[in-house]
Formats: sequence, structure tokens, C-alpha cells
Amino acid sequence: MTKAIIARQPDGTIQLTIDISKAVVKKNYDQQLIEAAKKAKISGFRKGKAPKKLVEEKIDKSRVYEAVIQKLVPEAYLEAIKEHQLNPVIAPKVELLKAKEDEDWQFRATTCEAPKIELRDYKTEIRKNLAPAKLWTPEKGKEEKDKGQEPTVEEKIQKVIEALLELAQFSLPAILMEEELNRSLSSLINQANSMGMTIDQYAQSTGKTTSQIREEYRIRVESELRLLLILNELAKREKIEVSDKEIEDLTKASGDKKVAKQLTDPLQKEYLRGVLSRRKTLEKLANL
Repeated sequence: MTKAIIARQPDGTIQLTIDISKAVVKKNYDQQLIEAAKKAKISGFRKGKAPKKLVEEKIDKSRVYEAVIQKLVPEAYLEAIKEHQLNPVIAPKVELLKAKEDEDWQFRATTCEAPKIELRDYKTEIRKNLAPAKLWTPEKGKEEKDKGQEPTVEEKIQKVIEALLELAQFSLPAILMEEELNRSLSSLINQANSMGMTIDQYAQSTGKTTSQIREEYRIRVESELRLLLILNELAKREKIEVSDKEIEDLTKASGDKKVAKQLTDPLQKEYLRGVLSRRKTLEKLANL
């Protein structure tokens, strides 16, 4: 049996402290030991035919317990998510707290749900941002709408983005911000390494310190995350839907075999669906 205690942070971070009974651990240990015995080569016995007790004495038990952890922890986490009716937006950060033989196990899973986003009358605010600028004409002594060149779709979308980022009120979960910032910085480090430079050398080549680069990335990542969460929320409100055909058409238009192959992965397919959904939301708002 498993038991999960939930703790919520003000920023939306969720901590689940999950206990797994020693009976469940023992049952899964025995199952993993049987699987290990099938593959074990013990002197004097044909492969997979040695007694389980002898196999246990000969093999590295830590590897068996690793297999138990890899099976039990995800199962217990998913059970806790279902029990508490949670909708996490990122994979959990898992910390094993107790995992001794013949004792109950305990681990902590830290994740977060999408924050609650306050959006006032966003359509009115967007219309204001999209409205043509007014020019004051001394001849008539009043303001008139600018009759200059019509803005492009991308220019309208940029105005929508500016309005949404200004309008939306919510706090980003710290774990979400940390994960995305670390991912972006890891990508930068890999880029620097591919050019034969350390991150310090890369920073020097740009005339900045590593602290300055990290701060720049933090600001950019925060803005990108806020926009992504806002658009996900508005896609629900505006009932934006993306069909499988739209996703397939996108991959065909790209002509990229790698992108087409991603469609065979359900997670990648949902990622592309999200990208299209946010784009369609922006385009709809840009036409208000």
C-alpha cells in the first residue's frame, strides 16, 4: 500500500511525500529477483536454472533494488496524482528519503500545476493595443486616426503579446522557472562547448560576465513561460482546437523527415498540438 501527503506552496509548487509499505517493496523485490535469476549465470547451473536463494547471494542486490525503485516510484507517484486529482505541468523532481531493507520506503516528489491566471477584460485591452494611432492635426485642431500602412499580421501579434504580458496577473512556480532556466542554460553551455569554449570563455567573447548572461536568460525565460501559460489558458477560453490533420499538414509543409517522424511519438504530437494551438490563439486575438 502507498500513502501520499500533499503540501502546496503559495507559488503553485506541489510537494508529495509518498510512503510505500515494506510489504509492497518485498513483493516487488521478489519479482525483480525472479527476473534476475532467469538471466543469471551461476557456476554449476545452466543459465536461469540456479535456485533463487543462491542467485540472491551471488548477485549485486543494489541492482535489484534499483529496478524496484524504477518500477515502484513512478507507479506510486501516478497513484498519488490520481488520488489528489492533480494536473502537473512538468515531470516531478524525485528525492528518495528512506529506502532501507525490510522497512517502509518514502520519497518526495516536487512538481507544479499551471498557476491560476487573472485576466481582466483582455479583449478590450487588446483592441486598444491594436487600434490605429491617433495624430493631432493643427489644421483641424483635433486627433485623427493614422491612415498609414496597415500593420502586418506579425506586428499585430506582437502588440497582442505586449498587451497580454502587461495584463495577466499570476506567479510562476519556482520549480517551473528553475527547470526551464536550467534547460536553456544547458543548451547554451552545449553550444559553447561545440565551439571549443567554456561558458566563461563564451561570456568573455560577448563582453559579459556569466552572471549577466544568466540574468539575461532568466528574464527571457520568465517572459516566454508567462506567455506560454497565458496562451494555454486563453486557448481554453476561446475554445481553440487543433485537429490531427492540421498537425500532419504542418509536418508536410516543413518537409523535414525528422519532424514527420516525431508524429509517431504521442508526446511529440501533443507538443506540436500545443504549438499550433498557441499560434491559432494569437492569430484569433490579432483579428479582434
